Amino acid sequence: MRTERFMAIRSMLMLLGVLATLLCGALVGIGSGGAKADTAPTASFDAAIENYRSLLVADVDRSVASVERLRDSVASGDLATARQAWIEARVGWERAEVFTSGFAPELDRDIDAWPNGPTGFHAIEVTLFGAGQSNVSSQVEALLRDLREMAARARQTKLTPQGLLDGLSRLAYEVGESKLDGGESRISGTSLDDIRHNVEGIEQAYTTIFAAAIEKRDPNLCGTLRHQIDELKSMLAPSDLRQIDQDRLRIASEDLVVMFQTAAPEIALARPTLELQ
Repeated sequence: MRTERFMAIRSMLMLLGVLATLLCGALVGIGSGGAKADTAPTASFDAAIENYRSLLVADVDRSVASVERLRDSVASGDLATARQAWIEARVGWERAEVFTSGFAPELDRDIDAWPNGPTGFHAIEVTLFGAGQSNVSSQVEALLRDLREMAARARQTKLTPQGLLDGLSRLAYEVGESKLDGGESRISGTSLDDIRHNVEGIEQAYTTIFAAAIEKRDPNLCGTLRHQIDELKSMLAPSDLRQIDQDRLRIASEDLVVMFQTAAPEIALARPTLELQ
């Protein structure tokens, strides 16, 4: 849902990104810093992206395996084990969101719509954790089918550096803007874990794909990005979501988006966008 505040912040980030792109272009002489990814040379990212793909596939497969356990637990009426399997399935899923929202948005909506999603994780969460019932067999089967399809796409989809940088930026923004006010998984009480796993996914994708290329161009910028990711992780150390400084985390996530926008022209990519293309 687009709020006035979201639009205002998005406009500010876009403006800051434009200014950063112009400045970096002036400093390093990259006249095509705003060019689209498919017009920029991407060969240097190919190996790194395939390394990332292996991690992505492992995360989605982990989610699939946990939902298979959820299916079996629901079938036997074992509510406690079903709840634990649901929680475990969230780990790989949240890490994979750098990929899911941009490369398979329709599946992403079916799997993880919230709040009040008619299908997927959170529809099941309402019954398992809210009503304390395990009569979700049909919903679990649908979730398992969708996750298996997501696993196939993780293996087969052409991953572009621009699309992945966009995914990093959207997820970084979401950490600060969309998941703090009670969190995504409110009923299960695992919202803080969701956010932590999101940041793990951001760190994994940034380190595997982009860090070496940015360090080669600008070691100081690479160090700043590393520091900002570490800062987000440190902010999420408390054991309770209510102990998180929400304003500070929101600012830190927005700063990280701006730094991704600043880094983009250094590696011949367009400023990452918060909008799905």
